[in-house]
Amino acid sequence: MSLDAAARRRYARQLLLGEIGESGQERLLDAGFHREADGDADAYAVAAEYLERAGCSREESGAAVLVPNESAVMRFAASPALRDPAAAIMGAFSAVEHLKEVLGIGAAREFPSDLTLSTEG
Repeated sequence: MSLDAAARRRYARQLLLGEIGESGQERLLDAGFHREADGDADAYAVAAEYLERAGCSREESGAAVLVPNESAVMRFAASPALRDPAAAIMGAFSAVEHLKEVLGIGAAREFPSDLTLSTEG
């Protein structure tokens, strides 16, 4: 598969990155993903947005995105007030890890369980 002019314009910044380039972008465009059954819906929504912007597509046959479950999001948030930011951070992390795996530059890791958010300075 070769990228057409529209794809080259859309993914121009990614094509400039040595870790991605044209062959990596082609892999991203071929990569599908789906949510694991127990993954947090809000974290998955953030991950899915990043992955779709990178060129991946939602497909049940694609690889599962390793998003944490709801209890892990709440543990990281450490307070209900921080749940949304916690889900966003964990979803973004999950997307990056999935992209690394698709590009062949590392295996997807789980979010570190020893971290928590804080409202203190």
